Amino acid sequence: MSQLCEVTQIGRVGAIKEVGPNLIVSIASDASYNKDGEWVNRANWIEHTIFSRQEKTLEWARNNLAVGDLVFVRATPSQSKYEKNGETVYGYTFAVETIRREVAKADLKPKDAPDEAPTRGKSRKAR
Repeated sequence: MSQLCEVTQIGRVGAIKEVGPNLIVSIASDASYNKDGEWVNRANWIEHTIFSRQEKTLEWARNNLAVGDLVFVRATPSQSKYEKNGETVYGYTFAVETIRREVAKADLKPKDAPDEAPTRGKSRKAR
């Protein structure tokens, strides 16, 4: 029997940071819920790691992702642990298998935005 453990997330990039030779991409997905007839806004944040051994994916992410982009990520979670001040600290690493940009924030236009940039004042011919 095959076994599988993976996480799929669709959300917005909140931060991109270099940690040593790796890239950490923080992604938020809407997790709002209705409580007693009122919507409570909440986000699920996951930090996904692109390791340096994933050269092509790492370079693509560095050159193409920006805060606010809508992305699809498939990652493999694994438990990590380390010692800090004499205590064992546990956490999770979400190792990116696939990441792709669905919509760039730069491509988004507010609903009330005009189709064209407004002109400043009257044209010379109209004066």
